[in-house]
Amino acid sequence: MVLGLYCRDDLLAREIEETVLSLRMGAGCGEKPVRGMDYELRRLASLPGAFEDMTEGDGGFFLILAGEKPEDAIAAAERLWADRPSLSVIYVASQAEDVFSALPYPFYHLVRRFALEQDLGAVFKKMERSRPPVQRWHTFLCKNELVRVCQKDILYLESERHEIRIHCRDEIMTTTEPLSQCEERLKDGGFARIHKSFLVSLYHVNRMERDSLTLDNGEKLYISRYRYPEVKLQFESYIRHLEFL
Repeated sequence: MVLGLYCRDDLLAREIEETVLSLRMGAGCGEKPVRGMDYELRRLASLPGAFEDMTEGDGGFFLILAGEKPEDAIAAAERLWADRPSLSVIYVASQAEDVFSALPYPFYHLVRRFALEQDLGAVFKKMERSRPPVQRWHTFLCKNELVRVCQKDILYLESERHEIRIHCRDEIMTTTEPLSQCEERLKDGGFARIHKSFLVSLYHVNRMERDSLTLDNGEKLYISRYRYPEVKLQFESYIRHLEFL
């Protein structure tokens, strides 16, 4: 992720650079580092042509526009949006009245200079939540070969007669690994043991009842009576997590 900083006020630019570094390191006030702070901050000499060297490999680009009067910042942002409508612009307002002047405009976030650390911290957390999730992969021993499977493709794992079947969107594979070992590996990825024979991805659960759940492919799996309270709590927690993201 790239942060392009355009600011003609050198003092304010240094404040922003130091604040970004402080948030990255977790310095001051006992704060923890902002999770996932792998952003590169680039000082921009001018706005025209600022995006020419930005590539897809940068993982996204956000512009911090600071040190400008609201009317100038808004005019600059509108010129940029004309060419790049999806550009995320973070406006740093120096005075309280500047915040109110900028409110009607679709800035990604408004940052108050007099609350720089607090507001930039909120920006970075917002950026983290809006990031597309990273695809997770798992490797299973299937017969005599190792097979990589994308976590989101796994619907559930089924144990039957000492054989573990991995039910995916488009195929069913068989692994020699015990279900308990698979459970240990997958439990942090939103998988729940609903029955001694089933380990299910909560990501694919459409509906849950007291004795069964239905997956998004229409399959229905039964829940053990004594496992139901724990599975219900896991499912509710997982849903809250998705809504927060």
